[in-house]
Amino acid sequence: MARLEILVLATIFVFISGPAVVMGADYVPPCASIIYQLSPCVSYLTRQKNYPETACCNGVKYLKDYTSDKQERQSICECLESVAPMYGGLDFSLIPSLPKKCRVSMKIPNINSPNFDCSK
Repeated sequence: MARLEILVLATIFVFISGPAVVMGADYVPPCASIIYQLSPCVSYLTRQKNYPETACCNGVKYLKDYTSDKQERQSICECLESVAPMYGGLDFSLIPSLPKKCRVSMKIPNINSPNFDCSK
């Protein structure tokens, strides 16, 4: 997907998602920011590349700061769930490998199929 298309999608999501999700004292970036940070991962998640690009890993590292509790991870998962249908050809089984491939220690929801379960 071209960078311009990603930027357009991110802009649309800013308007859809509104301000950042706030749950108590926890802060999760708006869905548009999450998508923007992870958009460089699409080439890896569609098996166009064997390893995630540096920009993808930078996005994973950025999100690490927002995965310390279950509510934060759930919000990120719900964001990804809402946009996944827009990205045809995603290999969901690669999502759990992103932190390890990027050398980032973090918990992520178990998203390994198109059937997301963000409650876990």
